[in-house]
Amino acid sequence: MRSNHRTLARQAALLTIGLWVATAGLFLLPPMLLGDPMPPSMLAGVGTTVALGIPISAIVFWGALRFRDAPPWRRYGMTGAIAMAVAGVVTMFDAYKGAWLMRLLDPGMAPERVMFRALANLAGWAPLFALIAAIYLILIHNEQLAAHAREVAAAREAANRAALAAAEAERAATSARLETLRYQLNPHFLFNTLNAISSSVVTGRADAAEAMLGKLSDFLRTTLTAPASGMVAIESELQTLADYLAIESARLGDRLNVEMHCPPDLREVPVPALLLQPLVENAIKHGVGSTSRPVAVSVDVARVADGVRICVTDDAGGAARAPVAPGTGLGLANVRERLSAIYGPAASLDAAPTDNGFRACLRFPIEE
Repeated sequence: MRSNHRTLARQAALLTIGLWVATAGLFLLPPMLLGDPMPPSMLAGVGTTVALGIPISAIVFWGALRFRDAPPWRRYGMTGAIAMAVAGVVTMFDAYKGAWLMRLLDPGMAPERVMFRALANLAGWAPLFALIAAIYLILIHNEQLAAHAREVAAAREAANRAALAAAEAERAATSARLETLRYQLNPHFLFNTLNAISSSVVTGRADAAEAMLGKLSDFLRTTLTAPASGMVAIESELQTLADYLAIESARLGDRLNVEMHCPPDLREVPVPALLLQPLVENAIKHGVGSTSRPVAVSVDVARVADGVRICVTDDAGGAARAPVAPGTGLGLANVRERLSAIYGPAASLDAAPTDNGFRACLRFPIEE
């Protein structure tokens, strides 16, 4: 604030000096243009008045600065009153000083009546100090506007920084949540697969157990090396799904038939990694596990008006399918949470029985 006051004071001082010099020129210019002799008292009077007027104008500046935060009527009224008081002081000083200089320097000239001269001078000094007060008020008002603009800019910048920090924190929290959800699938899937391998070993199917171990190794290597963003192309997601289905095929044999369809123009669309595996796992557990006949599981990717739709369907029978052991409820809940965290309300998961089996369809927008 002090630096602002110093800047205002310098600007006011320069304008004041320029205004008083111009005023002195207005007094001295007519006789010079007309070629009339200029009395010594006139030169001395103008010089002393300017010498007094420049520093005494600081009183008006102080008044304008003192009431800068007051209501407009008080700010303008008090500054104007101070300016008129200073004008009165200068008027009286100029009148007595002029009379004294005339007696001292121009004794041959007829003396003037002091009060008459003071009243005549007041008509000139009052507008001059009113102009000085107006200049000071304009300077201070402009500085207040500039200071307000600086405060608004600083507040906006601080708000932007806070918004960026909040967005970064939210992204970090979302990323951590997604990583937790993603890695939550691995032990769940690993538990089921190890159970299947154990069953194969117990029943003497060593070749099947060995095949499943090899496929399990490939599948875990793929999932553990997924990008940090958690997003992969649909084509890559389908390949990971194929690795998983190879493990299940080794366990189920001819009881599981899988078909996957994806248009070429959608293969590079990004999708959350391991998004489809829980849906296919549910179809196998609750579909293939509920019947002894072969079951077809299809994964269909299609473009829709609001983005992409991926449906996982099985034909293991609708409401009449045989009951199986209840699951943990992890699969569908995990998919819904991940869709909500990444896409918000723009994505959805609908799962319901059909006449022939069960269908789970998810939708999400296409994001570059």
